[in-house]
Amino acid sequence: MKKVVLFIGVLLCTLIVNAQNLKQIDDIYYQGSELYSGTYKTYHDNGKVDTEMKVKQGKKCGKTKIYFEDGQLHEIRAFKNNEMHGKWEMYNNKSILISIARYKKGKKHGKWIIWNDQGNLLYKLQYRNGEKVGVWKNYDGEGNLVNKRKY
Repeated sequence: MKKVVLFIGVLLCTLIVNAQNLKQIDDIYYQGSELYSGTYKTYHDNGKVDTEMKVKQGKKCGKTKIYFEDGQLHEIRAFKNNEMHGKWEMYNNKSILISIARYKKGKKHGKWIIWNDQGNLLYKLQYRNGEKVGVWKNYDGEGNLVNKRKY
């Protein structure tokens, strides 16, 4: 039992030292002088996870999760080679989905949907390579179409 406790203590100390050795320079993550690969976490003052992101060869890749102070999920972001790439989701503090956005190679790309805090539809938008395209629709929060505009 003492060996298990000692092992856990050494492991925790190693993790703490590793976290302190991580640094970010020009949006690239390093552990000491080496490019970092792994999961990078930051914490709120209360000890709960604030941000959890995947890093590969110093660059953000895959999903990044951001949490409210109470531990509830706030955002899921997607990256590829340090650029915004893929689906992003945002939730309010009641865990209601309030937006879905998509990116491709760092630019807005694809369908975007935005809801109010009650989960009622507000906007349907579309982008292609950062430019507005298609028909953009605006709703009143009760499902009624208020306005639409073609790009």
